[in-house]
Amino acid sequence: MKVIFFGLGSIGKRHLKNLLSFGAERSVESDITAYSSSGKKEFRGITYIQDEEELAPHYDVAFITNPTFKHLDTLNMIIKKADYIFLEKPVFSESINLSQYNYDYQKIYIAAPLRYKQVMNIVREKISSTEVYSARVTCSSYLPEWRKDTDYRKNYSAFKSMGGGVELDCIHELDYVINLFGFPKDVKKKFGKFSNLEIKSNDLATYLLEYNDKIIEVHLDYFGKKSKRKLELFTSDGFINVDLLANEVSIDEHIIEKIDESSNYMYEEELKYFLENVIMGKSNWNNLYHANEVLKIAEEK
Repeated sequence: MKVIFFGLGSIGKRHLKNLLSFGAERSVESDITAYSSSGKKEFRGITYIQDEEELAPHYDVAFITNPTFKHLDTLNMIIKKADYIFLEKPVFSESINLSQYNYDYQKIYIAAPLRYKQVMNIVREKISSTEVYSARVTCSSYLPEWRKDTDYRKNYSAFKSMGGGVELDCIHELDYVINLFGFPKDVKKKFGKFSNLEIKSNDLATYLLEYNDKIIEVHLDYFGKKSKRKLELFTSDGFINVDLLANEVSIDEHIIEKIDESSNYMYEEELKYFLENVIMGKSNWNNLYHANEVLKIAEEK
């Protein structure tokens, strides 16, 4: 399998290592190229290139894992040379008019790792068997701790012009809500910079998603000193609390499921889905069109 990576930061390295492990387990060899404008070489056995002219005529798969503001240009650079594309979230810095481009949506998969957590399977079972009256979603984390490998003030998250801002960084929450409940009929949203973080992007984003039979609140922030990632469901069967960090599900304060799951599990399962379903032409449950529609809800427009 001939593969190219655009960007080998923390998430790119994770996907690369998982790809190598996947191949080793199944005796599938990969010829891997990394497009690196900096020329930095970190992995043995990988071909590094720096210019578009060095691209091969064809790749089986392209991973676009560079900063968000580079996604569209990178996609257009590789789209005619790669059969399938794994594109990191958020899909772009801002939503685009897809009718201007001749993309095959089904061949472009957009990352959505939270969908693959085992607690999400429990949530799907619960919402299929009970009435959900409302839900509250929270993703709160402290940006300086989140971006430990770099000065958070210089990271792309700190700059709206580079695709930063909590509304894009934490688009996972809106993604899984829409995956679970579908697109809302109406959305109200508010954004702002309220903390003392030294950034030029939003550190708070809030949404009210209105459905025919429920309202879902979504809270995203960069300033929570104690990380919190929860889905709270108010249902006919009681209060269901899903802790995505602890991998716990409780009903009315009683824990019903506690899952031992590594932090890499959801990424392994996502890559497996991409390789066994998307590139095999079976299914793509987060294609380019869907992800662009979610981005329209997430963004400050």
